[in-house]
Amino acid sequence: MLPSSQFDFHRQISPIIYQLNDLQDCLMVKELLNTPYVRSVDQLDSQMAELIKAKNPAKSYSDIELSKLVSEFFSENNREKYGVWVFYPWKNILVRLLPEEEFILVRTQRNNYKITSKEQNDLRKKKIGIIGLSVGQSIAFAIALERGCGELRLADFDTLELSNLNRIKAGVTDLGVEKVVIAAREISEIDPYLKVTVFRDGISEDNIDDFLSAGGSLDVLIDECDSLDIKALAREKAKAKHIPVLMETSDRGMLDVERFDLEPERAIFHGLIGDLKFTDLQGLTSKQKVPMALKITGISTVSTRMKVSLLEVNQTIASWPQLASAVYLGGATVSHASRKLLLGEKVESGRYYVDLDELIKKESEPITEAAKKPVKTKAEFVDFLPAGDNLKSTYRLNEAELTYLLEKANTAPSGGNSQPWKWIFDKVGVLHLIHDKDKSESLLDFLGTGSLLAFGAALEIIRLTAANMGLALSIHYQISQFGEDLIASVLFYSKADSSIVVSHDDLTEGIDLRCTNRKNDKRELVSTEETLAFKSLAEDLGVTLEVIDDLEVLGELAPILGGMDRLRLLHEQGYSDFISEIRWSEEEALETKDGIDIATLEMGNVERAAIGLVRDPGTVEFFRKNDLGYGLTKISDQTILTAGAVMMLQADEYSPEAFLKSGAALQRIWMKANLCGYSIQPVSASLFIFHRVNREKNTGFNSAEKTQIINFKSQLNTIFNLKRQKEEMFMVRINKASAPSMRSFRRDVSDSLIIL
Repeated sequence: MLPSSQFDFHRQISPIIYQLNDLQDCLMVKELLNTPYVRSVDQLDSQMAELIKAKNPAKSYSDIELSKLVSEFFSENNREKYGVWVFYPWKNILVRLLPEEEFILVRTQRNNYKITSKEQNDLRKKKIGIIGLSVGQSIAFAIALERGCGELRLADFDTLELSNLNRIKAGVTDLGVEKVVIAAREISEIDPYLKVTVFRDGISEDNIDDFLSAGGSLDVLIDECDSLDIKALAREKAKAKHIPVLMETSDRGMLDVERFDLEPERAIFHGLIGDLKFTDLQGLTSKQKVPMALKITGISTVSTRMKVSLLEVNQTIASWPQLASAVYLGGATVSHASRKLLLGEKVESGRYYVDLDELIKKESEPITEAAKKPVKTKAEFVDFLPAGDNLKSTYRLNEAELTYLLEKANTAPSGGNSQPWKWIFDKVGVLHLIHDKDKSESLLDFLGTGSLLAFGAALEIIRLTAANMGLALSIHYQISQFGEDLIASVLFYSKADSSIVVSHDDLTEGIDLRCTNRKNDKRELVSTEETLAFKSLAEDLGVTLEVIDDLEVLGELAPILGGMDRLRLLHEQGYSDFISEIRWSEEEALETKDGIDIATLEMGNVERAAIGLVRDPGTVEFFRKNDLGYGLTKISDQTILTAGAVMMLQADEYSPEAFLKSGAALQRIWMKANLCGYSIQPVSASLFIFHRVNREKNTGFNSAEKTQIINFKSQLNTIFNLKRQKEEMFMVRINKASAPSMRSFRRDVSDSLIIL
């Protein structure tokens, strides 16, 4: 007699595990292997290869190496006696598997570290009971897939009907089969070692105590049954036994938590049905159940479609609806909540919503936008102009000339492409540059120094563009102390028919060419001649340019800048700045015409995925709390290590004028580099943080972070500014790279220009 004939197909729920060190089991396996209609699956070598990799995660094996290691293992261990054969009678399939502990190790390895090894072992000691397998099936599968417990108890009296196939994982070949059998079989095919206990008659007064306690008390009860009286009975008993209860309603993603283990006096259903007991709910008609169900779920929180459906039960529909999307969402939320609860994490009694209709708004429903900063009025900007100023232009630009000039000026680089300028063209033809602080406030714009660099660059563009237009002008710095709003005034004197000669006017062609290029192509050194030319452009403005191109030294610089990148992202304002300055789509970039278009970051799929993770504030908060996120320190590696050189602008003093001149020097060097075929990318975030920590008491960094920052600064000064006699103003990397995929947008001149 063949083994399969010993089993009732419709009732068999558990596979048979044959141990190969048992003679009778070996004989049974041999008989099954020789049975024509029994299919065997022997992928033991593949499983062993996975086991080797799981035990040696830091190593990288080729297929040949793995095959050799597998062969070596079985040369030392008898393959015929290793592991188990598992027979699934309902499928007539015999499967070769690893021994239990090795099987569990391999099957759960992809859980790490969302579930740690210790947590996985703790979960093996837990028992979870699920009542009702229309919704409960998806929960059971999710828990089994994660191995979120050591035993699952499943209870349902019903069999599969055709109308169940809108939400239950089964097929038409399973019609008439008990739901509990379908679920138990599916779980055993995922993991035959996971203990599954079934209650085929569902739950009643007669067996509820056994379900909750026989063989050890449940650690969590999950209620997904349809009967209101059984729901109440289960809670009354669970409350008496101090067992927490979870429930998912498949409407608006509502997860219900009742912590009877922590609150044994807590009223069932959060007191929503008052003093009603299990016995009070027995024998209710469908119409009588509707108001009671609404009391339990809360009429104000039920979705509109569910309200309609409940009213239509036994009218135009036979029962209340349950969609597969909601059922599977419930499987995920309950599985997640039960894991957190079982591992001792904070899961409070109450109700939690994962409402997809709220997350994905209808077109007719307006999406609430984040609050925007108030925009200064024209009068407020005009108030920044000097009272009684005697400055006056002898030549007044027409609107076309003014617009053209500022179109060029507004291409200047600025921190996060914030474009923090406001231009005022007054009644006497003077062009004033005002700091629009609402656009630049950030962790990195300490004392407005980042903006001053941008203003210096913009004024240098005006100087060159005006000369090319035949305009004679003079630029007067107005700012004397950090924090002042009026930066500079530009006076125009005359207009010639052709361009006029000014210093470095050969750079004018580089104005439109200049852009940030973040591509990391093959490293190519900058020639000595070109390095000297860059230095000369800075020296003309009293600014020093220090250039480092030694690859070993750049290797020392990379972790400094990477470490500072991490600290910036861990800083509350720094992270907020980073998220707000990124334009996450082309549509967003076109709408704002500022910020950093994500396309300009030149990232591959892996990097895009990484930045997507960083976009989640929960990720960064986890990093903060656990002193993690060191992977963020690698952000700068390729940027620095593919650089032909890293260049730092330095000044003799820390003053507004020094930053304006450094900005002008930066613009010159950038244009020259682009004209010579080089690409430039700022790598200066660390410098602004160094300045802030050195000069400000309350920085938002904690003491440990400050210590790290001070250490990074000391390390930087073993590379740049060794004698520390200069002020570090700005830093860029220069390299050879193909054209950028995208250039950052600029706002229209009309957005930044006021004409009086």
